[in-house]
Amino acid sequence: MYRKVVDLGFERDVLAAGTATLLDEHPAPQLPKPMLLVPDDVPLLTEEVEAAFRDRSVTSLPWIQQAAAVLDARRTPMTAEEIETFLAGLTTHREKLGSRNRPGPSDLFVTDEDGRLTLNPVAPGLVAMRRAVRGLPPAALVQQSRSQPTASEEGCVVRRVEPEPGAEARRNAETEEIARTARRAVLRVVPSAADPQAVAMLDVGRRSIQTFLGRDVAKLAGLLERFDVIAGLHIRDTLRALGFDADRRQVVDLDPPEKSRRLNRAGRTLQITPELLIAGTTRIRRPLGEPERVGRYLSEGDLWPLARRIASDVKALHALYRYGVLHGAVRLRWGFVDEMLATDWALPGDVSLHQQLKSAYEKDAVVDLVVGTAPGWANPWWRAHRVRIVDVRFPEVVMTRNERGEKLPVATHEIQAIRPAPEDTEPWAWHRIRVRSWL
Repeated sequence: MYRKVVDLGFERDVLAAGTATLLDEHPAPQLPKPMLLVPDDVPLLTEEVEAAFRDRSVTSLPWIQQAAAVLDARRTPMTAEEIETFLAGLTTHREKLGSRNRPGPSDLFVTDEDGRLTLNPVAPGLVAMRRAVRGLPPAALVQQSRSQPTASEEGCVVRRVEPEPGAEARRNAETEEIARTARRAVLRVVPSAADPQAVAMLDVGRRSIQTFLGRDVAKLAGLLERFDVIAGLHIRDTLRALGFDADRRQVVDLDPPEKSRRLNRAGRTLQITPELLIAGTTRIRRPLGEPERVGRYLSEGDLWPLARRIASDVKALHALYRYGVLHGAVRLRWGFVDEMLATDWALPGDVSLHQQLKSAYEKDAVVDLVVGTAPGWANPWWRAHRVRIVDVRFPEVVMTRNERGEKLPVATHEIQAIRPAPEDTEPWAWHRIRVRSWL
């Protein structure tokens, strides 16, 4: 995949002639040189990052992708704080590093003993990050034409040019349509990723679940061919065991972004398990089946309760994945700990929660919000609050107004799902939900 980059370097040559020359002479206009193609394996330039981010809204990019873009361009290890300082000098309209949004491990970079982040040049998500940055709609990136084959050498110049009218809206619509129509699957495998004896597959678009037990597991690799995105715990090991080439699709590993958290100076450590992260994010109790009980189902050939258990597990994993895509982070809650851990699960074009809230506010549109516990599987919107968005100035709290005109604050990290209110439902339908403040 290549990104087209227009060459307007001739403007620099004209300006370099000097002001006096420009006033006294009228040089013949020069035609732009042929358009170059920038391969996805070419690192970003600092000028590209600055042109794409400066004074622009980049809330569609999770902090992890922002950090990876900076590391790609700067080509030097940096701490999370140094990256945040660099980004803060470009724009305030973005997801920021903070107590509720920590960098967390990612395949995009490696953290050394001093806490510095180094870009992983073979990360599966590296190409998607570069495409996302180069595809940011407000900034059209321009490269000087020259004889060298790559865009990463010193002769490369990047500038911003005004996009043609309507181009930004078209690019946004195209990217969002690609993300909307992407075929996604979530897998739950037991007893382990390396030994898939039973698998539940959730088709996100069709909202269907299939279970594969025993010999039927061998059929799964062929069925996965139709999906663009495959998510699950230890997903690469799972796909390898199933005989499916993980590099042929975009995979999303739902393992915790961090494995542990130090709680105090005495060295007390909290082990972050998938169960802990799912429960904290979705408020689902017992999100995954107990390994001992699942093992007993397998050994005794008790297939019906086994199928029911892994189907329930994959629903919980889907709720976690959905939240991570919506927020660009998942929630760690344990005792006094309540933090957001950044994820990079969203596709370019997935519309973030902030973007949807802002759009609803600007259009004065009515939206449905599912707050608190993750949406149910059979009817995801029956607990929805129908509200108007009246204030989006604060990143952690959004002000809403109900049908009685009452303003209700809602903590954004409590929002599990959002959609425009369907036109075929009654105005201000509240679905039997008691009015309350979610803070």
